[in-house]
Amino acid sequence: MEKTMTAVKKITFKNGFTLILSPRPDSALVAINLCMNLGNLFESEEERGISALMQETLLKGTQRQSAIDFNRAVENMGATINSSSSYFTGRVVMQGPAINMGQMLKLFFEAIKSPAFQEEEIEREKTFLLNVLRSLDDDPFQAAMLRFKKAFYGRHPYAFPTIGEEKTLRNLGEEEIWSWYRKVYVPNNMVAAVVGDFDPDEVEKIFHEEMGEIIPKEPLAPYLEKFSPLSLKIVDRKEVRDSWMVVGFKAPGLLEEKERVVFDILNNILGGSMYSRLFLKIREERGLSYQVGSLYVPLRGPSFICAYASFPYVYFDAVVRILWEELRGLSHLEKEEFEEAKNYTRGNFLHCLETVFSLSSLFAFFEKVGLGWEFIFRYEKMLREISVEEAEAVYQRFNGQGESMGGIVPAE
Repeated sequence: MEKTMTAVKKITFKNGFTLILSPRPDSALVAINLCMNLGNLFESEEERGISALMQETLLKGTQRQSAIDFNRAVENMGATINSSSSYFTGRVVMQGPAINMGQMLKLFFEAIKSPAFQEEEIEREKTFLLNVLRSLDDDPFQAAMLRFKKAFYGRHPYAFPTIGEEKTLRNLGEEEIWSWYRKVYVPNNMVAAVVGDFDPDEVEKIFHEEMGEIIPKEPLAPYLEKFSPLSLKIVDRKEVRDSWMVVGFKAPGLLEEKERVVFDILNNILGGSMYSRLFLKIREERGLSYQVGSLYVPLRGPSFICAYASFPYVYFDAVVRILWEELRGLSHLEKEEFEEAKNYTRGNFLHCLETVFSLSSLFAFFEKVGLGWEFIFRYEKMLREISVEEAEAVYQRFNGQGESMGGIVPAE
């Protein structure tokens, strides 16, 4: 860990572009990860889905090459490139053999600086996203989660899928995509992390030539209205065989460092492993459900922890009662159980530090959201040092705030 940390260099250009370099001479690969603010948290109600549509279309051709020619050039180098969006960040990630670093960078900058955004490609990707959006409610787990998020978030941007809403997606076209691109792909909205076998001086020089002179613009403003959970129960009948229920309440956000570490551990105690409380209580001891677990995804701003299960409707009252009991019961922890969960959480985290792809992703993401690229080292240290007493105290502050429920049950 210490060796990795001392090898990292952060450079901020005068226009606000941030570059993080982490040379690893022992790797045959190199990864380039660009992270930006975009997604639900930065979209107006009329723009919902524009980030997803832009990111889906970004790599479908450039001003110089068609989509087929561009992607063939990437594959000919043994590399991959993809773009994505989430609730509050977006990425463009390229990975390939370190020996082809120079050629990879040329294609990387071609993709982010001169996309084509051709109308036919936009319409094709829009159709794809609309089909995905319609299919979300066909997946029982997704259907239950959608209802839980509505019950918890109300009209907050996090209540909606990251790919938007059908009524807004249909109205987005070439003009809107280009306008959004010019707001997002600006230097002071970008953090790039490069990890692998490369010459850091040479890569810094190339990035400065390509990005250092671009004029910065006013950054996107996030949705910052004061949030209070709605604490609703939304349960719908659908043509499904089993019931799916999600229950949960407020949890620490991404920037609450110590609290976030505690909830990562407690989530694994609750339902994040094969020996979790929910798995043992609902599935192993009583055989009420085959699929059961919990989720904690720290977001920028209001976040939640939830427990979920699928089960025959006849067990509805019993399963929902256990979900709530186990979720609320995390305020009482056994030291041995807590230490085991700490080790499990730390082991999973350390696996993420073993590839150039995941390291570049973590560096870029944590730097962009304001925690700093070095957060991964603070996180690991906090994981080792947090005590069961501290964890219980943290959980007591959140336990039961904004209790909400969402789910689906059979139509008959």
